[in-house]
Amino acid sequence: MKNFEKIILLTFLLFSLPFSNVVWAETKLLGSEKYWKAYSTKISKSKTCFITSTPIKTTGKFDRENRGNPFVFVTNTKGGEKHEVSIKAGFNFKRNNDVIFNVDGKITKLFPVDDRAWSESSKIDRRLVQSMRKGKKLVVTGISSPGNKIIDSYSLSGFTKALRLIDKSCS
Repeated sequence: MKNFEKIILLTFLLFSLPFSNVVWAETKLLGSEKYWKAYSTKISKSKTCFITSTPIKTTGKFDRENRGNPFVFVTNTKGGEKHEVSIKAGFNFKRNNDVIFNVDGKITKLFPVDDRAWSESSKIDRRLVQSMRKGKKLVVTGISSPGNKIIDSYSLSGFTKALRLIDKSCS
């Protein structure tokens, strides 16, 4: 497993899975589509699939050595949630500051908790995924706990094909 894939797996496991229920985990790469990678993870009998990408460009005045790896995720749980959108920033967000999720100029505010951000509902997630399918560029803007504005730009090239992989695997 490549370092990038190990980072994604560890990030996902720390981010999404309750440790008390972990009996065994099996994660496999379903495929890569341009800037997006699709994975499935099996914890005991529960299956989760997700796609993820890293920024193609980051701007802002901050110490890059103090920042972890940023990711954007879309997650499906077999028999449960579908197309849950989330951000892992690689830094803690400043409290009471929205995270701006901008797809080709269409802005949605996400709520941050520590170094992660989510929308307020599955209805908003569905709208975000629809705009990501049609879009070319995603820009995530957040304020770090010290007050630095950080802007991550993601390519949406390959998004739709990667999403199809997890829709098929976790349907």
